[in-house]
Amino acid sequence: MQGNRALMVVAASVAIFAAGCKTAHGPASPGAQNLVAQAERMVREHQFANAAHIYEDLAEHVAPDERDPLLLRAARAWLRADDLPRGERLLNQVSDKLSAADLTLKRLAVAEAALLDKRPERALIELDRIPQPYPRELASEALELRSRAQFAYGRPIGGVTTALDREKLLTTPDEIARNRKMIWEGIQRSAAAGIDMQAPPGASRAVAGWLELGHAAVTLARNPFAAQTALNDWRTKYPEHVANEFLTEIVLPQLRAETAYPTDIALILPLSGRGQANANGVAVRDGFIAAFMQLPVDRRPVLRIYDSAPGAAIVHAQAVANGAKFIVGPLYKPEVAAMVAAQPITVPTLALNEIPEQVTSVPNLFSFWVDPTNEARQVAARVVAENQLHGIAILPNDEWGQRLYKAFNEELTARGGSLATSQFYDPAAIDFSRPVADALLVTESQSRLAAVQQAIGTKLQFEPRVRGDIEFVFIATHAPQQGRLLRPALRSYLSADMPVYATSDIYEPARTANADLNGVVFPDMPWMIAPDDVSTQLRATLQKYWPSRERERGRLYAFGFDAYRLIPRLQSVDRNSVVNVSGLTGRLAIDSSGRIRRDLDWGKIVGGQLQAVSAVATTQVAPSDKP
Repeated sequence: MQGNRALMVVAASVAIFAAGCKTAHGPASPGAQNLVAQAERMVREHQFANAAHIYEDLAEHVAPDERDPLLLRAARAWLRADDLPRGERLLNQVSDKLSAADLTLKRLAVAEAALLDKRPERALIELDRIPQPYPRELASEALELRSRAQFAYGRPIGGVTTALDREKLLTTPDEIARNRKMIWEGIQRSAAAGIDMQAPPGASRAVAGWLELGHAAVTLARNPFAAQTALNDWRTKYPEHVANEFLTEIVLPQLRAETAYPTDIALILPLSGRGQANANGVAVRDGFIAAFMQLPVDRRPVLRIYDSAPGAAIVHAQAVANGAKFIVGPLYKPEVAAMVAAQPITVPTLALNEIPEQVTSVPNLFSFWVDPTNEARQVAARVVAENQLHGIAILPNDEWGQRLYKAFNEELTARGGSLATSQFYDPAAIDFSRPVADALLVTESQSRLAAVQQAIGTKLQFEPRVRGDIEFVFIATHAPQQGRLLRPALRSYLSADMPVYATSDIYEPARTANADLNGVVFPDMPWMIAPDDVSTQLRATLQKYWPSRERERGRLYAFGFDAYRLIPRLQSVDRNSVVNVSGLTGRLAIDSSGRIRRDLDWGKIVGGQLQAVSAVATTQVAPSDKP
């Protein structure tokens, strides 16, 4: 028992080792020292999951009062491996009865978890709780977390400044290269989101140079064939900047990869006949061609466009027989299912809809689609981040509405929120006063009044009482017209400051029609909310030649554009790594299963116009920008 206890003490003393101290409990067994050294080495080599397993296994053999330091290190390792569920599970088991050094580690872990949970404001607040100056052995990690959080919070100036302060602490070329990659990715995301990248007065050339790279970063994402000019202009202005080395070693090879299209591409869409399916297919096709036309004439691949009407599996096989090296499509879920069922898929294929749920992963197959359930989940994450934990949901009474409800409620509940009630309305209705009154318990209040009046035989002065147990309202609509009727019905009962959230289907560009949606907040594509120079030019072209399509199907146009721009990444992607792309439809992440996931921007209707709002909570106490 005593030998086991010595092993436990040494394992639980990793924090003291990290600070350069010795345990007061005497020498430890060689086996325990080897395990600790192995875990520490794995952390240094970024083998975080392996290190987490070691720490977690050691923690299983210690007494409860000795477990916290090991669980803390296991949690941090899981979080650094981007495994939020495992990291949070262990972190929640760690008490605050820690040494000062371990309390700092816990705050770093909480900040890491908040960043993975897309709550950068929470990460910054937690980092502000760590006394400064940071402990020398933790300063690099703390500054890295702060820089990432500042970028994610929409503060690129702070993100760059903090990262440059961090670079002064780094000693190896690999560490410096990773730090500069973090800056580059931060300015890419910031510029793509439309955040002001203007250097403040008095900024150093190091800071100003990184910020001015934002324009070239967006150009690289939207039109890589024009990026070389933007990069050359920057290098002429900043020949001495440290980013030049990074551009040569990392960005220019990426640029070459971004412009390396296969020689023969096939596009499969519904294009024949009349109706919505055909119109949607045409909109996607036009966006796809707009991206194709960005290529210089002498570098354009062969592009063959197929109508999916004969059957997706048949047309897919025909495209392969005709020499396609990459295939995009089909567009609809049944078509994708038919194509998957006719395996094998021998040519890399980007399906423009969801792969059947029972299919886990198919070689050569990727999937990309505009998923409203993903939007519902992002709304749920936002309301909790803004500390609005209890609300109501009003959705259409159909299969689409049920899917959105399930996604929203699951995400809300997982994050600690809850729905007081959910109300489903007839999607064909034009009067939403009844479902709104039912959701807000106004109908119940009116029923009580009627009962009292009948009992006493006298009419009473009455103002309906709205339920007081909610902090937000989530609404989902198939089309903007429904939202323009539903939002006024809510306004007649709710106070003007009650937050109302929706999915992007509630909005379409219109000069005068959106005033009824004032106050509604929703996630949407950068194409809709914060267009950059390239997307603004594309929108102008679309509006010039197809004005009705720009208003009604502009998102599908952007979807087609991004589908084409993804091809170079997908033809050589390693499914064991995560690849990020700044697209018109969102910040796109290609995961190990081949699914392209979208992280969206946020907008709010103000005075009938769509305005960009912060991607994070705006009601929190603003965290500081100190490094």
